[in-house]
Amino acid sequence: MAIYYFDVDDNGIPYPDDQGTECSDFAQVKKEAITALVEMIRDTLPDGDHHRLSIKVRDDGGALVLQVALHFEVEAEHRSPGASAPDSHV
Repeated sequence: MAIYYFDVDDNGIPYPDDQGTECSDFAQVKKEAITALVEMIRDTLPDGDHHRLSIKVRDDGGALVLQVALHFEVEAEHRSPGASAPDSHV
């Protein structure tokens, strides 16, 4: 088993992993990173119209081996007052 470090970036605020996690292979590294990102998404979204979460995974030598990220963006369609919504049946 090797140790991997899962560094989190939450809207530009870095949270380096200084403890690491033991993983048996790359498949487990990938699963751990994706699972962690999904849990973070559940805990933080929606908290506004813009959010970026990412996890960069380093091996015990410091080399980047994986990155998973989500960029959440809400863009409202601006309509002039009194304008009707587009026909969704067309």
